[in-house]
Amino acid sequence: MTTQSKLSEVEQMRRAVLSFAAITIVASLAASQQRTLTLEECVRIAWGEQPQVAIAEKSWRLAEERLKSIRANLFPQISAGYQFRRYLSTRIGFQIGVGQVQVQEPVEFKETSLSVSQLIFDSFQTPLQIRQAKSQANASFHAYERNRADIALQVAQQYLEVLRARALVRLQERVLERARRLLEAAEAGYKAGTAAKLDVLRAQVQVRNAEVDLLAAKNQERIAMLALRNLMGVSDDFAFDITEPAEEPYEPPSLTECLAQALRQRPEVKEVEYQRESANIAKQLARINTLPIVNISGSYNRYPSTTRTTDKEWALNLIVSYPIFDGGRVKAELEQAKLQVEQADLNLKRTLDNIRLQVQQAYSNWQNAKERLSAAQEAVKEASETARLTEEAYKAGAVSLIDVINAQVALAQAETQEIQARYDLLRAVYAMRHAIGEINRYFAQTTNSKVRRKISGGASLLLSRKRQRMAIGE
Repeated sequence: MTTQSKLSEVEQMRRAVLSFAAITIVASLAASQQRTLTLEECVRIAWGEQPQVAIAEKSWRLAEERLKSIRANLFPQISAGYQFRRYLSTRIGFQIGVGQVQVQEPVEFKETSLSVSQLIFDSFQTPLQIRQAKSQANASFHAYERNRADIALQVAQQYLEVLRARALVRLQERVLERARRLLEAAEAGYKAGTAAKLDVLRAQVQVRNAEVDLLAAKNQERIAMLALRNLMGVSDDFAFDITEPAEEPYEPPSLTECLAQALRQRPEVKEVEYQRESANIAKQLARINTLPIVNISGSYNRYPSTTRTTDKEWALNLIVSYPIFDGGRVKAELEQAKLQVEQADLNLKRTLDNIRLQVQQAYSNWQNAKERLSAAQEAVKEASETARLTEEAYKAGAVSLIDVINAQVALAQAETQEIQARYDLLRAVYAMRHAIGEINRYFAQTTNSKVRRKISGGASLLLSRKRQRMAIGE
């Protein structure tokens, strides 16, 4: 993919993301109205609003402009100029006796010029500098992609944390309902003379504990939502809700294939490879400086309007330079470049090792969560049936209240483990997509689709006014 096509593609994607965010994150009628966002929408909003992504994009574009600046040295340099000077010229006019009379008269100089210069050869320094700038631009592009992937993973996992916290709130509501139902049964038994006062007190304690746990669960949900909003970069006055992601089967390939995909697709690998390439070119440039440097350039000047005796001139310049003594600067720069190459090699090795570890951990976590979910679902079925039978037996006076409490605690524990395993599995899926370098493509697959939606007045906007103007192309 060429640099220009990368710029065009990312510019289209950026405009599409900003347009999508500016349109879809507007409450339709009033600020108090909530909009339900999908995970894909939250990720796209974060891509458009997170400063981390914007900074990486600016760094990449800066590197692209630097490349253009260096590449311009290969083209002819054309300039036009105009000079005007007016000054007094003193000359000897005539002589009277032994004295002289000096005459001052104004002199004007006017000149229009057109100059063309061309670099012909500079010991391959400019071509190498262009290659180095191109490598740096490519490294910056993949750093931008890395930041987008990291943000996508963080948003996805925090999105699932909110849903996990919400599921735990619903679980604590069920636990509280069971505790209240048990309290009613204990009070009925006490009135009927089949249960002791101690049973009522124990049931009341269970209700109070369940109420405390419910309050704590709701607070955890609020905290998780605040963290999600922070990752997305939304304003405090924007009200929105989230929904469960669509059920889609996910089965990663073998671990060997996952490792191969990660080494091919992860932007971190390409980033450090281009950094190493840039370091190697810097070493070549430093080595050139230890040799005689030959510079050849040509120039042509034309003076359409001038007081010169000639109206055109050309020159072919040949300059040969060699550092005889510079206090060891050139040698030190070469050693520095060699060390930077070695550092880049080590950085690449470290990156590859980290990626292999991330893939192995993500794969293991996915397998573990899948197995845990299957076992937890069976445990919930068994614990639910046990709790139901124990509660019925208590009403019949066949078991004690402690047996019912133990059964309900076991059921709550099984349901908690099932919730944890279910969302751990979803988190592991997105961690796998990130580990093998697919998460950007997964979330961007519909980014370029055109969204057309009429927006009515009275809306509360998420984006700043500046970003809104950018999104609609003003």
